[in-house]
Amino acid sequence: MITDSQTLFEWKLRATAQPKGRTVLDLEADSMHRHHEKLCLIQYADEQGVVIIDPLAIEDLQLFSLWMEDADIWMHGADYDMNLLQSTFNKLPHLILDTQIAARLLGFRQFGLAALVEHFFGVALSKKNQKADWGLRPMTDSMKEYAQGDVKYMLSMADILVERLKKAGRYDWFIESCELQMQKGRERHLAAGIDPWRIKGSGNLEARGLAALRELWNWRNNEAALWDRPAFMVCTNDDLIRWSFALQEFRSVNPPHYFHAHRAARFRKTIEHFQLLDEEEYPHPPKRVRHETDPEFDERLEHWQKRRNTIAETLDLEPCIIATRSQLESIATDYERGMQQLMSWQRKLMES
Repeated sequence: MITDSQTLFEWKLRATAQPKGRTVLDLEADSMHRHHEKLCLIQYADEQGVVIIDPLAIEDLQLFSLWMEDADIWMHGADYDMNLLQSTFNKLPHLILDTQIAARLLGFRQFGLAALVEHFFGVALSKKNQKADWGLRPMTDSMKEYAQGDVKYMLSMADILVERLKKAGRYDWFIESCELQMQKGRERHLAAGIDPWRIKGSGNLEARGLAALRELWNWRNNEAALWDRPAFMVCTNDDLIRWSFALQEFRSVNPPHYFHAHRAARFRKTIEHFQLLDEEEYPHPPKRVRHETDPEFDERLEHWQKRRNTIAETLDLEPCIIATRSQLESIATDYERGMQQLMSWQRKLMES
């Protein structure tokens, strides 16, 4: 376990010497236990074995950051890890090769890491520390064992997946899919600070309801910061949406009975502040694009759904991998623009 800069430098020499695509990363954070999550553990693997890097013990991680930006790295289900890398280092690796994407392109329906490791190697990974507080030190032996398990089998599994992808003629699909995942990850990171309170369900709110949601969102974040716990431990997003709809309709909203007195008082004060807002202070609802009535739209959509489903069945893939429902609707609305939303390999399949 690397806990000092000198050992990190020695690790960088080793990692830099590895061929492209022959290293593995996984990350652990304390997002289940703290308000502001932080990177708590970096699990690395190559042909020589597993190394664990402790970001909490090393003041300057620039050596890791410099190595990462030129590396092609295997990860599994990298969406969350991409957010963590960007919030910590403001960058991503040169290329993330995602074993979850590879497995799905080969038709696996159970594509979690534990399921794949058990499928390929007959090993049952422990789930005991999935929700552990990775910010705690010292770590227990079982936490270290769990951390190693996340990367221990990845290179061997990657070799099997790549061989099968190439045999099936889908390796190019895989690379393009990984590149698109990284592009979307960068876009999500850039958009994260823009009206973060516009959560799922907020699109159905009017201006008054959006104003209520914004105030309640800020209240919840402040409560989570005071408590130093994740925001969902204060209340859920569903709670925020439900309360916002009630306030939009001029119904009363009271704090839940389980709130302690101070939190309940701050909740009521937030509601009072919202009630005093002028309408000019309300946020604007998103502009909805209105499409002209097209009597043949449903017929075209059904055509593309059937085509997509037939292709998926032939290739033994989940239909959404070929094209999602929203992508099919875009194709049915405007063929040229809709097709441009697909990756090149998806377009070729749909157009063939």
